[in-house]
Amino acid sequence: MTQSDSSERRHFHRISFEGVAYFECDGSEHRVRLLDLSLHGALVNLESEEQGDTALEGSHCRLRVPLSPDLDIHLDTRIARVTGGELGLAVERLDLDSAQHLKRLVELNLGDDELLHRDLAALFES
Repeated sequence: MTQSDSSERRHFHRISFEGVAYFECDGSEHRVRLLDLSLHGALVNLESEEQGDTALEGSHCRLRVPLSPDLDIHLDTRIARVTGGELGLAVERLDLDSAQHLKRLVELNLGDDELLHRDLAALFES
């Protein structure tokens, strides 16, 4: 798939959100580097030297994104793809508080209400 094919299929705007996140899969939590975030998914990089295991594709996991010492966004995800040390995560479910914080984060970073409303409409259509 070419870059243009990938971007044409994407219905959600990604925001760069570099920082630390915590990825829990199969009962163990790993510190990861968050590369970007959207209403529909996230891209993370394993902080260790190890490569991601492609056998994990399709696994259901949880991503915790700390925003402050007492505020986290919790995303129930599915591993959509594994490329080297990067994991592409598709959001399957999130609680109301996390959804509100994620919406606000995307809204602040997009700076365009129309783009946000298109992303929200696409979220409810999927």
